[in-house]
Amino acid sequence: MGEHKTSLEKRIFKAGMLVLIAHVLFKLAGLIQAMVMGHYLPRSTFDSVYVIAFEGVIFMLFLIGEEVLGPSFLPVFMRELDVESEKSAWAFANTVLTLQFIVLVIVAGVLCVAPHTIVDILTRESANASPEKYELAAKSVRTLAPAVIGLSLGSTTYVLLNGYKRFFLAAFGDAVWKFCVVLFLIGGAVLKGDNAQMLMWGLVAGSVCKVGTHLCGLRDKLHMFRPAFAFSHPAFRRLCWLALPLLAGILMAKVRDDYNNVYILSALDESGLMQANSMGRKLQNTLLFLVPYTLSIAVFPFFCELVDQNDHASLGRLVTRFGRMLLSVFAPFALFVAVAAVPLTSLLFKGGHFDAVAVQRTALSLSFYTFVLPAAAIETLAMQAFFANRRMVTVTVVGIVFSTLSIAISWIGLKVCGGHELVLLAFIAGGFTLSRTLKCVTLVEMLKQSAPVFPFLSTLSFLSRLALAAGLASGLSWLVLHQVAPVAGLSGRVGDLLKLGIAGAVFGGVYLAGAYGLRITELHELLAFALQKVRKRA
Repeated sequence: MGEHKTSLEKRIFKAGMLVLIAHVLFKLAGLIQAMVMGHYLPRSTFDSVYVIAFEGVIFMLFLIGEEVLGPSFLPVFMRELDVESEKSAWAFANTVLTLQFIVLVIVAGVLCVAPHTIVDILTRESANASPEKYELAAKSVRTLAPAVIGLSLGSTTYVLLNGYKRFFLAAFGDAVWKFCVVLFLIGGAVLKGDNAQMLMWGLVAGSVCKVGTHLCGLRDKLHMFRPAFAFSHPAFRRLCWLALPLLAGILMAKVRDDYNNVYILSALDESGLMQANSMGRKLQNTLLFLVPYTLSIAVFPFFCELVDQNDHASLGRLVTRFGRMLLSVFAPFALFVAVAAVPLTSLLFKGGHFDAVAVQRTALSLSFYTFVLPAAAIETLAMQAFFANRRMVTVTVVGIVFSTLSIAISWIGLKVCGGHELVLLAFIAGGFTLSRTLKCVTLVEMLKQSAPVFPFLSTLSFLSRLALAAGLASGLSWLVLHQVAPVAGLSGRVGDLLKLGIAGAVFGGVYLAGAYGLRITELHELLAFALQKVRKRA
């Protein structure tokens, strides 16, 4: 039994490392893209093209499809492969792809025909108050409309690759998409073209390249692709039963995101607030995507196998062990980012159109959003456990409740901020973090009904030791960063780099010493595993 556990964990770590490599490339390209956009795009252009049109419309529609099909499609497809036959599995998959393509063409057509209506619904922008920004947002929605087809079909081909445990090319498709956007942006800057137009073209071209990369990974299965309308297929009916509850919760989550990130911020009629909120989310999104999300992709097929084998004890053990490893990294990291948010933001983004005001706003947003990392990391694992158990309704109800809480906090922030943009940004980011943390706690408690996750006394002891070590490290690094005159007086990009290096060294040294003294073994296990992999590669 012990050998089986060790083998399973090794398989999960191996799969996770393959996905991680691809995701590192993806996020590296995303960071370059953010830096280039912040440098070359004026605030109002960034808000209109990227935040309103892409994040608020195209990417939102893509995420709806991805977050519905990922958890519901994969268990059904794998069951067909294992229990029935590959032919049956592909009859089901082709039906989903055919229906998805038809729906996406209709959606893209609506975006092309009625972009002004979309902007009216999502924002408080108007043709009278800010005509240039309003028209640019509408033009961007129309131009970017085809991207929703490529990105959303890519979410299904992504899952097909994962079903065959071909993790690298599935994740690498996202990296190709981002690198394509970066190339278009750099090309626009070099040729001194219309940077906003180049960004739009890059996003559309990247969506096509993403699907192309996935098809390369499925090249030996291309003969299986064909239009199908097998709506009576038992697997398709199972998918509908799993997907429909998820759809309700995901739609609510996207309403929350658009309300918080676009609609509320457009109420102050202040250019750059959407940019600051968007940039502030990027570090949290990047790290969440690179580690917990990567791990969740790797564990999901194995979680499904454990549930099918009725081995809930192993499921609970894996969730607990991986969860504590993630907490041992992300809880201290969130505290460090809160301490060093200003020099970190300045180092990454300052320059060109991204001035000192943008740094101040983004640093505040960054601090609040990063605090969501510990809870969001556990949530990704808990969600996969629920999905493996086919408990979609539970996840949906919990998600709707806490998305509503986040919206309520943002609405309160708008009423009490008195026009102060920093207060509103704090309410939006802080409310999001609070609601996700409460959601995580609720999911873990509900998961205990079916799997022995996070035993109370041992978890309380672990969290207490973790809080002590991380709190001491963050306190000392704050003193060095703000109270030691030679460090506090540093300025410029080199100064920001030195500040981060000195504060990071103090934080890391104190935290590692505290973790060793307080016997936070999860951090040691994680470091030992990483060193083992490095030695094997060498």
